[in-house]
Amino acid sequence: MNYIITGTTYNSKYASAPDAGIRVLSAEELAASDIRFTASDKIYVPSETSLSLVIERSKNPDIVTGIHSLKDKYLCRKALSKLYPDFYFDKCGLNDISKLKINDKKIVIKPQKGFFGTGVRFAEAGADLEALSREISMEVAEYSRFFPKSILSVNEYIVEEYISGEEYAVDMYFDELGQAVIMNIYHHPAPLNDDYAHLMYYSDASLFAKYLDTFTRFFNDFGAQLELKNFPIHAEFKLQGQDFIPIEFNPMRYGGFGLADLGFHSYGIHPIAAYFAGNTLDWNDIWQTRQEYSYAFILAYNPKQLSPQHKPNHERFRKHLQQHVEIMDYIKLDHSSNPVFAIAYIKSQDPSRMMSLLETEFADFFD
Repeated sequence: MNYIITGTTYNSKYASAPDAGIRVLSAEELAASDIRFTASDKIYVPSETSLSLVIERSKNPDIVTGIHSLKDKYLCRKALSKLYPDFYFDKCGLNDISKLKINDKKIVIKPQKGFFGTGVRFAEAGADLEALSREISMEVAEYSRFFPKSILSVNEYIVEEYISGEEYAVDMYFDELGQAVIMNIYHHPAPLNDDYAHLMYYSDASLFAKYLDTFTRFFNDFGAQLELKNFPIHAEFKLQGQDFIPIEFNPMRYGGFGLADLGFHSYGIHPIAAYFAGNTLDWNDIWQTRQEYSYAFILAYNPKQLSPQHKPNHERFRKHLQQHVEIMDYIKLDHSSNPVFAIAYIKSQDPSRMMSLLETEFADFFD
């Protein structure tokens, strides 16, 4: 059986109207049922808020082990250590952050289980670790309103060496034979305002021409370490020099908040459907008629200093986007129950106009 288990954050338009043969259940519906997932089932979990329940209901130890090995950042680094033997990482508690000994290497501190970049901080020699610890604690407490402890650790953290370079992301799945199938490759450029970390993911033909073979080889090598099958992943990397270094892996799904729908809007084939059907994609054919376009996913954030009485002005934000790009789809979200108020899927023949959206200040779109 094929299942999509939805959660409390935005899932995907595909989850509302899936192909025949795919059963969609909310976490509440799953909890009220007697369903137990077996090795013959394929599962997709677009919102991490339902991931812990899927683990509880799974009778497939390979899936459970795979989720734990990727979701727990410390276990994930251990799995990667054969591929990156010189990479430094360790773990600590929240109260230990202020006692860390930082030598000559810049480090990253982040929740051992995390989502949406919550609680991620950088530190180097001379940093005020007491203040940093308080800052992390406050942010994690704030975002715990949206994400449960099963996907956002409050007291457990991983410390690892800082990875420099531009960020990239990949949506992919391991098929029934454990072979890697790439569903999308994204560049994840940094926004002007660091508070809007996931503002944009974009894709174009040049990314696939440069990196499709590289990422396919990486995932086949990594998959061999964990023996993953029928398993979707959203992975984030930094290109440090000539090497892609993984930042994190999100199990049983592609990019969150509907990022995977960008693939459907860009090339007309839905990556979630392809996973369930076991389909591969002919990327040379896909990009043959689309080489002049860049496609992007925009996540519209709630400003940090948002007052309860303030509400987003969607029409004003749509006009802002249309001054720069063409909107393929626009999703309104409830800003009171999400850290964002909208999702936009856009395209442009002028990448510079698309990149100018990285300067967006979302406080301008609240009344």
